[in-house]
Amino acid sequence: GFRNIQAAIDHVERPGTRILIQPGIYREKPSLEPQTGRCAELENRSEPLTYHQHKVCPHMQNLIAIMGDSSDPGMACDLPVCRLQLEGTGARPTDVIVENRFHKLNAIRADRADGVYFRNFTVQHAEFNSIYVIETDGFVIDRMLARWNDEYGFLTFSSDHGLYKRCEAYGNGDSGLYPGSAADLGHRRPSIEIRHCSSHHNALGYSGTSGNSTFVHHNRFFQNGTGAVMDSFFPDHPGLPQDSATFRHNLIYANNRDYYKYWADGTCEDIQ
Repeated sequence: GFRNIQAAIDHVERPGTRILIQPGIYREKPSLEPQTGRCAELENRSEPLTYHQHKVCPHMQNLIAIMGDSSDPGMACDLPVCRLQLEGTGARPTDVIVENRFHKLNAIRADRADGVYFRNFTVQHAEFNSIYVIETDGFVIDRMLARWNDEYGFLTFSSDHGLYKRCEAYGNGDSGLYPGSAADLGHRRPSIEIRHCSSHHNALGYSGTSGNSTFVHHNRFFQNGTGAVMDSFFPDHPGLPQDSATFRHNLIYANNRDYYKYWADGTCEDIQ
């Protein structure tokens, strides 16, 4: 009985709740209201927001926010939104669309939201990420579509026990799939598994600075500027240098597409 996904999340009373999203386009208009008070003061800061600042001002940078940790000293997920499941009820992911329209940095942010599960809907038009999972132990991105974001489709960072499966990402200005700074476990077990996904028509099909202990198999990376990149280029990412990624049975083909020309001739500016 809610018109906005965030309203349903805010009314969750116990861990393990499943929210079913009916077909439609969700623009989350209440999340677009101007910031007030302390949040308005933080809006002009150049420094990254802390977890607790995101928790107090969840919609400064995020259209939908799932914040799992209370204000106690620990980082464990201990609020009712732990193990939250969001599932679109359409026949295909495009029947349910979270439409950010480049209003917020992230369309959906799941922060310390252990056990979060996303299934069967589309997220699009974010300034940064369609779905951003950070500092989370246990997540699933299942049959999801991320498209037309300024930077990343699915970005997961400093997380463990993660699974991308049957997902699709296209039209993203950086990479479609980005498992960055995953838990560094060597080859003891995968920290992030990516399987049966399709990432195409992005600047990069797959990337992940310090994407440690990832297991990437039975995916397709095609028609991207670059198919797949593993790197240690950028400082201050946990777990550097990158190591222990395993790729098996992936199809990486027909890449080396020139997307820069669309930026150079102004096409991308016209779209925005």
